[in-house]
Amino acid sequence: MPGRTDLWLSFAGLLASCVNAAAGGGTLLSFPSLMAAGLSPLAANATSTVGLLTGYLASVAGYRAQMRRLRGEVVFTIIPSLLGGTLGAWLLLKLGAAFFARMVPTLLIVAALLLLAQPLLGAVLRRATRVDRPAPLFAAIFVVALYGGYFGAGSGILFLAAMGLLYGRDLGQVNAIKVFVSLLANVIAAATFVVLELSRPTGALSWRAALPLSLGAFAGGYVGVRVARRLPPAALRGFAAAVGIAIALYFLFFRR
Repeated sequence: MPGRTDLWLSFAGLLASCVNAAAGGGTLLSFPSLMAAGLSPLAANATSTVGLLTGYLASVAGYRAQMRRLRGEVVFTIIPSLLGGTLGAWLLLKLGAAFFARMVPTLLIVAALLLLAQPLLGAVLRRATRVDRPAPLFAAIFVVALYGGYFGAGSGILFLAAMGLLYGRDLGQVNAIKVFVSLLANVIAAATFVVLELSRPTGALSWRAALPLSLGAFAGGYVGVRVARRLPPAALRGFAAAVGIAIALYFLFFRR
């Protein structure tokens, strides 16, 4: 793979991790970039999951202060994140990406609309019932982690939309928890791809493309945290919703 492609993938990794840290949806940038570099859709999906891990690690480090303050919520997410990510990776191998990808546009458009309406819906929900209850939180985190382990595109959008309604926290704090959940789900999925590729090489994971992607992603993880911290909640909400709608339009009109 020529040097120019390496630079392109590094830049794509940087931008993707910036978007992931600020709202979610960076896979929309890394996935087509890897396909443009010559990878098959399956290889692009697996390589994107592995390559963007460094960005999630950098973002988690950038949010460490918030996570210490939210350690109860962060610890609570571990089990549903790992379970959902494991099941999602298994479903990907069992059913194939095309089955779940057909659901992506609808999921993301609904999530984006929920995110935009979060202040109003959150106020209604808090008047109607108590938020932060373990059962709905566990279920929502599990489902989002399952989605992230299976395909990943826009899982951060779904998490922000769901947790914005269920958590009694502002969107900036929810975003910090989202980064941690995304890390756990993607670690499980990436580990599955890596183990299978090492045990039986098939070309489903491109180590050569994952390296420049991961280098750019690491830098982008730190930059994205700083961008997210400077955005007021309304701007973060609008940006996340716009990314979600962009991903949905991409799947509807451009992905074959």
